[in-house]
Amino acid sequence: MPLNMSLAAVPPPSALVAADRATMLHPFSHPTVQASLEPRLLVSAKGIRVTDIEGTEYLDAGSGLWCVNVGYGRTEIAEAMYEQSKSLSYALCFGSYSNEPLIDLSKRLLELAPPAMSKVLYNNSGSEANDAQIKIVRYYNNLRGLPNKKKIIARLGSYHGASIGSGSLTGTPFVHRHFDLPMDGILHTDAPDFYRRADPRQSEAQFCQQLVEHLEQLISREGAQTISAFIAEPVMGSCGVIPPPAGYFDAVQDVLKRHDILFIADEVITGFGRLGYWFGGEHFKLRPDLITSAKGLTSGYFPMSACLIGDKVWDVLAADREASLFGHGFTTAGHPVAAAVALKNIEIIEREQLRATATGTGAYLLAQLKARLGDHPLVGDIRGVGLMCGVELDADKATHKPFENSLAVGSLFNSCCWEEGLIVRGGHGKVMAALAPPLTLTPAEADELVTRLGRGIERLSGKVAASASS
Repeated sequence: MPLNMSLAAVPPPSALVAADRATMLHPFSHPTVQASLEPRLLVSAKGIRVTDIEGTEYLDAGSGLWCVNVGYGRTEIAEAMYEQSKSLSYALCFGSYSNEPLIDLSKRLLELAPPAMSKVLYNNSGSEANDAQIKIVRYYNNLRGLPNKKKIIARLGSYHGASIGSGSLTGTPFVHRHFDLPMDGILHTDAPDFYRRADPRQSEAQFCQQLVEHLEQLISREGAQTISAFIAEPVMGSCGVIPPPAGYFDAVQDVLKRHDILFIADEVITGFGRLGYWFGGEHFKLRPDLITSAKGLTSGYFPMSACLIGDKVWDVLAADREASLFGHGFTTAGHPVAAAVALKNIEIIEREQLRATATGTGAYLLAQLKARLGDHPLVGDIRGVGLMCGVELDADKATHKPFENSLAVGSLFNSCCWEEGLIVRGGHGKVMAALAPPLTLTPAEADELVTRLGRGIERLSGKVAASASS
């Protein structure tokens, strides 16, 4: 809605609903079901709250799609966008073209990143950035004279995007179904999901050892000479906020180093303060060769993503004696307005010490979730790192038995929370509330979030009980 448009000027909900149904194919929707659903029409947002067309306010505990790190309605970001648009509304960055905000952003990102990072390649989304990572590792090994070393290992349950390449990396079947994915050369190893481990008698250390053994076995079966990279989120996001078991990444990185396999850290969700660090991998002492960032880079105010290229990879690319053309790029990648937004976003995170807030308020939120909801008969597990928490529900708490129709029950749970004025993310294949509110969350807002979530769980409990007795 334009800044000068009043709520009264918005078309009536019925007209908007009809137009939505007549014109749109929504991402991650059921095309034949969408026509019977009532769109959730949002018209404004401020801080951690969004307002729908009826004037009802909701607490957004998911930061949109995990992205609005600095919260909604930041006038200074809108002003930075406006000022940059007035002076340079568009500029390409192909070949030798560049612009000042993009150069300033590149310098800033490399200052904030782990010390081994050397260069930045810009894209428009996390999906595009992970597609670019696939190309980079292929290019890297072609230049090394290793044309067979191209396979990439991702993890089951992971989310790395939805394009042909990044969707192949994603480890969830519904992203593959209908699209003939994953494409050749993409492998998947176990998810580090300790709560849903197959053998509940395993300790965390035993489970970690099994994960690493299975990774070693996969590499052995395929041949290390055919595997180029391993990609992982520091904390798995869309599959349900899965922190790794203790020691996992240390052991995995040792395996990768031994087999000359690059490590791509997918920081699309975990970067820019979400886990209390500029890059969440710092929490787990990751040593990646490549980093993917997006979402919190601009807090969703403008499309932008970035591939950070480490020295190890860049040295090979820069030593190409044939000066081969790196034939990759997008029209709006490296957009000057996006760069101005990202710079202002980073400034806000730093000035308001939002990384510290993510750590402090995140710990408070996790403690309140456990104290107030942990004993509920449906609540199986509560976990989190920084301002990234998950509350997973079970059909049978005592045996950790999941709901049989997780998609239907998960959708119902989402609606129950919506009815309590709370927006939560789900978890693919799970019934849960994935919580990643803006980093501006206050303790009082955290308390409100827990209260509304508790009421949402009670609503679901009543509906599940009614369904069982009917």
